[in-house]
Amino acid sequence: MFAQLSTLLLVLLVLGYVNMKLIRELGALSIYLKLPKFFISFILLGLGTSLPDTFIAATAASRGQLPLVIGAIIGANIIVLCLVLGVVTIVKGNFQVREKTILENVGWIFFVIMIPFFLLVDGRLTFLEGIVLLVVYLMYVYNVKEQESFHKKVGGIQLELGSAAPKMSFYRHGKERSIAKAVVYLGIIVIAADIIVTQATDISRMLGIPEMMVGFGVVALGITVPELMLNLNALKQKEEEVIWGDIIGSFITELTFVLGIAALFNVGDKAFDFSQALVGYGFMAISFLLVFFFTYNKKRLTRSEGVALILLYIVSLSLVFDLTMFKGS
Repeated sequence: MFAQLSTLLLVLLVLGYVNMKLIRELGALSIYLKLPKFFISFILLGLGTSLPDTFIAATAASRGQLPLVIGAIIGANIIVLCLVLGVVTIVKGNFQVREKTILENVGWIFFVIMIPFFLLVDGRLTFLEGIVLLVVYLMYVYNVKEQESFHKKVGGIQLELGSAAPKMSFYRHGKERSIAKAVVYLGIIVIAADIIVTQATDISRMLGIPEMMVGFGVVALGITVPELMLNLNALKQKEEEVIWGDIIGSFITELTFVLGIAALFNVGDKAFDFSQALVGYGFMAISFLLVFFFTYNKKRLTRSEGVALILLYIVSLSLVFDLTMFKGS
């Protein structure tokens, strides 16, 4: 069992490193294509940091292991709202947020939280429901684009993602090199996803822990490491709005795009026990409500509130584990 756990942790670290490299190459291509800032903050970061989750979801669902996917999605969202946002807030001290960022996205987040809940509560996730989730994701992307046009933001990309603005040499041959690197990184992510699903399943079977709990704890924590690194990098560059865009974008991407892809690959519509996910799902909703409560009036997060968010994650992890194991016994 130690070998399986060591392999899982090692591959998760490799996955995080490769995913950061992939996002940097995509960032360089975005600069070359002169894409607007909303693409970086809401789409590239939101979807880019969820690429490992997407491949893990597709691999696990195709093997009939949808509980692993659901646990990882719920766990990743709680980590993003509590652990990632909490750490960024503690480092920053007073983490500002635009009022429009809150008002324009709060309705979408409520909407996105409720739709998967009603789709999953019957213990099944069908191909048609996957299409619905992907349509909701595309609606969100369109809405973000319209917000960007409405506020007339400039198209220059401020967040470097670890890469400097492309020089003239990039325009001559750097584009092809970035595409080639991106393809290689994607191939590594696909292989890593397969290994992660295999090891997580073995650990679940050996320890007698439900797959959903393995996804909620170990897998979710591993796949969110790149998100924390990118947001700390954005904080260093004083791109606070980009961080909020990434956090909101990742949250919505997980519950729509990633879950939708899992539904498309869910061969045979295998049933699962959604009651195992109810406590985690509840904590995910509470995490969002707490962040909304903290930011709505003051338009900022303080260090003490960041600590409170981190404590909420620890409590959620402990309670979900205790209740899952109690039910299993």
